[in-house]
Amino acid sequence: MGDMSWKDFLTQAKQFLDISQQLGDSWMLQEKDSNEPNTFLKFSQKIKSKSGELINVEYHVVYSVSYQVPMLFFQAHRSDGSLLDIDATWHCFMPESKAGDLYQILTQMDHPVLFKPFMALHPCRTAEVLKQFGQPSNNQVLTFISLYGPQVQLNLQNAYGLSSQSSYT
Repeated sequence: MGDMSWKDFLTQAKQFLDISQQLGDSWMLQEKDSNEPNTFLKFSQKIKSKSGELINVEYHVVYSVSYQVPMLFFQAHRSDGSLLDIDATWHCFMPESKAGDLYQILTQMDHPVLFKPFMALHPCRTAEVLKQFGQPSNNQVLTFISLYGPQVQLNLQNAYGLSSQSSYT
């Protein structure tokens, strides 16, 4: 457990979406086409930065073909529409982390489906983290979002873990 196939990602993403719909949450499944890996989960929210500025954040959970794991991409925009650069993103989302860790954790790269620059949490240790989770997860997409999302203020309701849908086998 840890790495996953595209088919597993797609199945688990759809299961996650079912839970989201049951909970009245606003996750969506975006599908560019039926090719691998052109489908991803999308969620948007407004957050307040440490300085009190309102930031619009769009999150995408995408399948990484290279690493065979879910990967979290996001874009953060100020209320005037301007995009936060990597340093502003770091200060907004991870101010307690050491600046030396910046490029090991957060990176800017092209979105694998949209081919536009997005911020991303680096996937190099995701499979290892998911394996260390303990008892194998029935939905690695849900586990991934639960573990990685809080790093960028993406917090799931506790009800996601309590849903009967989250125990798919």
